[in-house]
Amino acid sequence: MARIEYTPLVKDVRGASSPGEIHRHKHYRDAKGRIIGSAHPEHYNVKHPRNWKQKPAHADELSNQKSWGKSCYLTEALLNSDEGYAYLQQRFTNQLYATRGSHADALASIDTSSHSRKRYMRFDAYCRAIIRNLLKLVKCNSPQEALQALRQYE
Repeated sequence: MARIEYTPLVKDVRGASSPGEIHRHKHYRDAKGRIIGSAHPEHYNVKHPRNWKQKPAHADELSNQKSWGKSCYLTEALLNSDEGYAYLQQRFTNQLYATRGSHADALASIDTSSHSRKRYMRFDAYCRAIIRNLLKLVKCNSPQEALQALRQYE
């Protein structure tokens, strides 16, 4: 019995292959610079941006934008403080696949394909997502309130 491995003609494309087409392949690294994950290669066509004066955000879209903005603000404030950065870094490390005995974070979003909690490979994306999910449960207006609430949901 033979084992055959087919290789495509083009293995990897990064950048713009023609006007309006972008190719990218993301690699995720830990704090030491080691690659801990890799995303699927992406290809997308660049479209013209939305005209916000003609079609502004309404209702759900507007509330989604505001909650995302608030989570980004709180994330930046927490990451600029020593205590908040150390706490979030430890919590991020605990949910990585590479960490022995790790498990997904209790505040992580649920993946619709596997019906289990997501594990994040990027630290900044992890922080924003966790804080956004926290804001859905608890009302926090300051970084100190957010840090106290995060400690309750460990």
